[in-house]
Amino acid sequence: MLRELKRLMLFRVIILSLLLGVSFVFQVSERKSLFIPLTPAFYYFIGLFYLVTLVYAVILKTVKAHRRFVLIQMLIDLLFITGLISFTGGIRSYFPLLYLFSIMAASLLFYKQGAFLFASLSSVCYGSLLLLQLYGWVRLPGQPTQHEPSQVFYSLIVYMAAFYITALLSGAVSEELRRKKRELSQREVDYQELETFNRNIIESLDSGLLTLDLEGRIRFLNRTAERIFQLNGETLRHRPIRELFPGIEEVLERIRTKPLDPLLAYERFETVHWTREGKKIHLGFSMTPLTNAQGTWIGYTLIFQDITRFKEMEEQMKRNDKMAAIGQLAAGMAHEIRNPLASLGGAIQMLQSELRLDGHHQRLMEIVLRESERLNALISDFLLFAQPPKTNKGWWSVGKIIDETIDLFTHSPHYHEGIQIVRQCSSNGIRARVDGDQIKQVLWNLLTNAAQEMAQGGELRIGLGVAESPPPAGRLPSAPPSENSSWFRISVSDTGRGISPSEREKIFEPFYTTKDQGTGLGLSIVHKIIENHGGTIRVESEAGKGSTFTLILPVE
Repeated sequence: MLRELKRLMLFRVIILSLLLGVSFVFQVSERKSLFIPLTPAFYYFIGLFYLVTLVYAVILKTVKAHRRFVLIQMLIDLLFITGLISFTGGIRSYFPLLYLFSIMAASLLFYKQGAFLFASLSSVCYGSLLLLQLYGWVRLPGQPTQHEPSQVFYSLIVYMAAFYITALLSGAVSEELRRKKRELSQREVDYQELETFNRNIIESLDSGLLTLDLEGRIRFLNRTAERIFQLNGETLRHRPIRELFPGIEEVLERIRTKPLDPLLAYERFETVHWTREGKKIHLGFSMTPLTNAQGTWIGYTLIFQDITRFKEMEEQMKRNDKMAAIGQLAAGMAHEIRNPLASLGGAIQMLQSELRLDGHHQRLMEIVLRESERLNALISDFLLFAQPPKTNKGWWSVGKIIDETIDLFTHSPHYHEGIQIVRQCSSNGIRARVDGDQIKQVLWNLLTNAAQEMAQGGELRIGLGVAESPPPAGRLPSAPPSENSSWFRISVSDTGRGISPSEREKIFEPFYTTKDQGTGLGLSIVHKIIENHGGTIRVESEAGKGSTFTLILPVE
């Protein structure tokens, strides 16, 4: 209603300005106007109503009941028109036509009822003025004092007919406009509900959804897409899709050449995305052409999922199959190799103690002995990995396990004074049902690996605390852990060279090593033991800053 009120005030100012402008033109040209008396009273009357309109504009901000304020203004307009008619000749005035504007305005604001109400009020005002003029109760300057009753009633009937015909026509138009407006409002509501419904469906999808323009730039994405890429929508919008989906140009080109290929909707593609934190995400996706309501091709629709967990499960199954095969091989070969190797080592030691060898032969003997010991250590690790001893679980103090392993490590050849050990245990009282010896083996392997990464020295941090249930690999926990959590975590961090993303994928594979003297089984053993305890291991690393291995294990 406020908008209609402002329009009414503007329309009033326009009518007043037209009257004032026309009268000014006639006065300047010194031509006699047929319908506007160029008298001071006329100008005073116009000026007064300008002032009234200005007052309306000033108090508009303080008015709360806009509908009532409009009605009051329109009633005052009727009085103004009646006064203007009386000043411009009464029965001889042309200004009764202004009543028609009030009737049409009433029909637009108050529809058919308002139109007929103001037609009736206009008839009353105009009829009252004519009757007063007929009986001589109102005398106008320059007008005859007596009028023929027939002339008065003829003028009244003609204008009343015009008033009610205008009310009828404008009322019908306004009612039709109101009906159309209601239909339009209902359609807008239906459209908004449909849009909200569709948006809720899109946002609740467990798959990421992107729409692209013809150039391959992102136009729209849902919340799942933001969560998978770990970026907000504003950052991703308008970016080329090739930045997120490497190798997608081939798929786009295929759609461009065969946009109507029905197999596109069923064909799946895969790619790899690297997050800003350096995490690798495997994505499976499908693409189809996007058309508008007219069937015009306007872009592409891309639906994708994070299949990292499935890829990890696939790799885990391959690793398990590989380890099963290795275990079967180990059962038949390890002991057969180890027994003669032990005899060979013992024979070499006896020869070394009984024979007097020169320097060259002595060095050769030491090389044979050292390599036999290294081969024996490799077989021991191989047996531990392929056929680990049966898990013997008991209730252990995890903090005590860590302390004993650190003490053993600091007295081993792997430790040197350049390594600064920092113990960060927020929950020393954690007791868990684990195999203490195997957990010590895990910590020992992680500590020795960290020491090898920090040959020039650095900081080695060992942490212990409560944890929530282990999240999927490569993901952070969704909420902070509570003190009553049924899981605990152990972390080992170093400040070494770090692990590259390509190496991170292979570090738990058997016999994979980046060290000259490594067997490639240390981290495989760690992974095997943690897996047998029902836990998970997470690796975070940054080139040049070091690595962190986090073990998440059940308390019981």
